[in-house]
Amino acid sequence: MDTAFLSYQDRETIRQSVLCSAMNEDDQAEILASGTISSYRKSDYIFEQGDTSRNLYLILSGWAQITREERDGSQTLIATFHKGDSLAEVAAFLGKPYPASAQAMTDLRVLSVNGANLLDIMQNNRQVLSQTLASLFHKLHTLIDDVEWLKSRTIRERLAKFLLEQVRDDEPNTRIQLPYSKSLIAAKLGTSPQQLSRTFTELQAFGVQVDGRMAVIENTDVLTEMLTKN
Repeated sequence: MDTAFLSYQDRETIRQSVLCSAMNEDDQAEILASGTISSYRKSDYIFEQGDTSRNLYLILSGWAQITREERDGSQTLIATFHKGDSLAEVAAFLGKPYPASAQAMTDLRVLSVNGANLLDIMQNNRQVLSQTLASLFHKLHTLIDDVEWLKSRTIRERLAKFLLEQVRDDEPNTRIQLPYSKSLIAAKLGTSPQQLSRTFTELQAFGVQVDGRMAVIENTDVLTEMLTKN
């Protein structure tokens, strides 16, 4: 790949990602030399469940979702990912079919990396190997925590936690742009769009106002306190 096509922001995203942060400059250069930058429009598939895997993907900008098609034809939203996150590491390392599908939730740019090439680097660099394993371990536990929240918390608590996760600063009064549509937020939280709308209304009592894709949290401490009381 001609790295001249990478912006400064792209380079920083790659350098700081869990996938590449433990690599030295030579290893990063090798990854970039064999990598490919791809762009996707909203709803495009990056890969589909059952496809033979060769590559893993590092998100440079935008949002992606991982979904699994069930036997009855329905789709289950497993997780969402954004800039700096990587997808399909294990499948690419093992050369196994993708166990789920990845789809762009917004306009999306990704760096695709050959799994076999990255595995070679990992085998020659214990630091890269240990950090990649730590990343996979963290991702697994995040998914487990998400399942626990879906089973043990109310929809109001799930939505409050989701909103707090979008906050990027320490200011009590915060404006955030919802990262994707309310229908996808509902799917991620395990509820219906209608129930999600009612829950947003409930959160007005806790200082949350929503207008389209923009949300205002009057005081993040109020939401945090609501979660810790339960």
